[in-house]
Amino acid sequence: MNITIRKIVRLLFCFILILSWVILPQMSFSHDPQNAPQHKIRALYLYNFLLFVDWPKTAISHSDTIKVLIYGDPHLYEALIPMAGKMIRGRKLVVESLTKSEAIDNSCQVLFVGQKGEPIVKGLLKKAGDKPILTVSDMEGFVQLGGMVGLKNRADSVENGKKPKKFIINLSAVRKSHLKIRSRLLRISDVLYDDKRPLTPKQP
Repeated sequence: MNITIRKIVRLLFCFILILSWVILPQMSFSHDPQNAPQHKIRALYLYNFLLFVDWPKTAISHSDTIKVLIYGDPHLYEALIPMAGKMIRGRKLVVESLTKSEAIDNSCQVLFVGQKGEPIVKGLLKKAGDKPILTVSDMEGFVQLGGMVGLKNRADSVENGKKPKKFIINLSAVRKSHLKIRSRLLRISDVLYDDKRPLTPKQP
């Protein structure tokens, strides 16, 4: 397979993943869209999101897994458990429930903080620090506190005739931890710096 064909295959693969974020929740829960299980939708988004994140080699070279820690969202943890063991770019997904901040170390690659974790979110982010750990949450104002990725509410209203984007990304926080989020994902996200200035992603 030559380089051109490989690029076409990768682009097609990414297109299918992005398309699944848009149509799969509606297909899966079309019988009752108003009461769709939000935790299952969040699990789907989080899993697909990880396919577009690059960790520094030093952060994953010692392991053949991608470990996700969940704090303050037991429903999301339960929804992710069936996905444990699936491959994310050559590494197995590991899902664990976090009960204390001391467990946040370089052995994990992702930290999700649920809304029940809001009282200690600042402490959790401080513990993650500049480690190569992707921090994600669905709580309002998470990225303004220094978190990396905010998952928006699926029921957000349409603004200016356009469907709202599903993610908000603090690119400064991502870069401080030496992570990379691929441009294809940035283009379907609202991207901010720490100082809240909007950023228009560069074309690849």
